[in-house]
Amino acid sequence: MTTLWLMEDQLSIDLVRKHRPDRVLLIESKKHFTSWPFHKHRIAFQISSIRHFVDELIADGIEVHHYPLNRRPYLDALGAITHLVKKCKDPDLMVIDPSEHHCAQWIKTLPEKLGIKITIESNTLFLTDRDEFAAWARPLKKPIMEHFYRRMRTKLGVLMESDGSPVGGQWNLDKENRKPPKRGMTFSPPISIKPDSITLDVLKDVEKAFPTHPGSTNGFFLPVTRSDAEKAWNDFVKNRLPQFGDFEDAMLVGQPILNHSFVSMLLNVGLLNPMNMVRDVEAAYHAGRVPLNSAEGFIRQIIGWREYVYGIYWSFMPEYRDRNALNAKLDLPEWFWTGETQMHCLSQCIQGVVDRAYSHHIQRLMIICNFANMASLSPQAVNDWFYAMYADSLDWVVTPNVIGMGMHADNATMATKPYISSAAYIHRMSDYCKGCKFDPGERLGDSACPFNYLFWTYLNDFADRLQKNPRMTMMLKNAQKIDAKEMGQMMDQRKRFIDLHIRKKVTPS
Repeated sequence: MTTLWLMEDQLSIDLVRKHRPDRVLLIESKKHFTSWPFHKHRIAFQISSIRHFVDELIADGIEVHHYPLNRRPYLDALGAITHLVKKCKDPDLMVIDPSEHHCAQWIKTLPEKLGIKITIESNTLFLTDRDEFAAWARPLKKPIMEHFYRRMRTKLGVLMESDGSPVGGQWNLDKENRKPPKRGMTFSPPISIKPDSITLDVLKDVEKAFPTHPGSTNGFFLPVTRSDAEKAWNDFVKNRLPQFGDFEDAMLVGQPILNHSFVSMLLNVGLLNPMNMVRDVEAAYHAGRVPLNSAEGFIRQIIGWREYVYGIYWSFMPEYRDRNALNAKLDLPEWFWTGETQMHCLSQCIQGVVDRAYSHHIQRLMIICNFANMASLSPQAVNDWFYAMYADSLDWVVTPNVIGMGMHADNATMATKPYISSAAYIHRMSDYCKGCKFDPGERLGDSACPFNYLFWTYLNDFADRLQKNPRMTMMLKNAQKIDAKEMGQMMDQRKRFIDLHIRKKVTPS
């Protein structure tokens, strides 16, 4: 008799049908969910998805052993497995290779602890073979994502001509995907799923079991079934993907989703299949429903960036998480957990995370991580915050994106340059600066935007480190044009800002 134990991010009916186990084990580990200050939306999403998956499996004629959150005394995975082994008198488990390093390491300890045999099968929820990626990436000083992406396009035959060239003649249309938002723009919101009885019970369970965790379960409307996940996906392809490319980098007050898919959490737990998504987008392009820059831009996120991040994670963990190339050590200010800051852009983005456990990727990279990097916040502290606060977070997702891409703390393994900007970028790509206390055109004085003096002093501090990077040449030349007196004043203003609003952890005013 074969028992297939699935993790909370392996809710794939395809996995079950492929391995054809005699039974499936699903565990809602209270110990796991209390081990980290996870946002209540994140916990609710994962638990409700598990409970709906249980019903899906039962409807498919599969025997399920489900250990819910409040089933005593089996409040952790170890207790649940011990109970199942005794109950079924069958000591063998099959496990799909976990996506998170710490989970994989822990599972290796279980055979000796429990006296059971565990067979680990490859994780086919990803399109990348870990060992193959590592063999490519580890010998390289800079395993560049674009090179990997082109290999994946060719390997999978996605948006390719018969002669091996990319459709449209270009591999990457990112330069077409940076249009600023226009006044009065409106966007089709993602579909809202009314919680059913299962989800309503989950919301009550989460509030009761995790009263001190950040956020709340109010306003929960995420899809938690495979059918609703597919509805959400089809809604994006029809209503938001056509303009996704043009305004991929845009940010607007009161528009937390814009044209983004808002399905990353569904993909990351196995409710959507990455290759099916890629083929859907490709088909929409060939049918003339989606322009090439939108189709290519989204496909690059899936078979390029997502798979690349997964490969980087497994090629360099566990030491990767501890990298801190810029020696940044400041802890997060308290307002990172509330969004209560008069820096309007940060307030908008962080408040969105507090409210719904989500912000889109430009808000993550060019507002939150941009600020954190320039303010010398600890990359590990920032990484922990992202891991705790986002509904789509998993360690393999968060760690490379934060340590590498966002904080430039990984010795440039991932990103060839730090993704930093002054207020000028934020002013151009959003309407956040309108009505803000701080002036995006000023870099000194009480009304100066902190992003400005943080940006210029960051370039000054790390000029020696960055000068060999051709992508930083223009920024460094502009920094060198600032006279020593003004740079000194900005350094003083930076110190006052950090002392008052980060070290003392009070709301900026």
